[in-house]
Amino acid sequence: MNKKIEIPRNILADIDFNNTLNGGRTEPNIEVNQTENAYEVFVKVAGLSADHLQMDVQDNRLWLYALQPVLKKAEDDEVQNFVPQTIGQIMLPNFVDLENISAKYYNHQWKIVMPIDEHRKGFKKRIDVEI
Repeated sequence: MNKKIEIPRNILADIDFNNTLNGGRTEPNIEVNQTENAYEVFVKVAGLSADHLQMDVQDNRLWLYALQPVLKKAEDDEVQNFVPQTIGQIMLPNFVDLENISAKYYNHQWKIVMPIDEHRKGFKKRIDVEI
């Protein structure tokens, strides 16, 4: 006798969520190069399309992440909830021009350009210790 087992949707969502957080993803390839005028970051992640990568600058860090769907409605497959998947974080040097960071997608990877601001480069100050 074959018995049909029905699994509640909230359990399926938990399984998908845990699989994503516990290793059910590919590792990103992040390469950082320095040119004369900028840092160039190349990001390649298998399985992510061009519009999936998100980037935020916060507290001198460039946070690279993708929003992964967690729950979908059965009738129209419209995504209800997303969970951010961190792809990487890059500490930004003080001399990066934060206002002019740009990114574009080509050749199956993202290219992020972080221009160097020469006016912010090379700050040096000696601080005496009080005794």
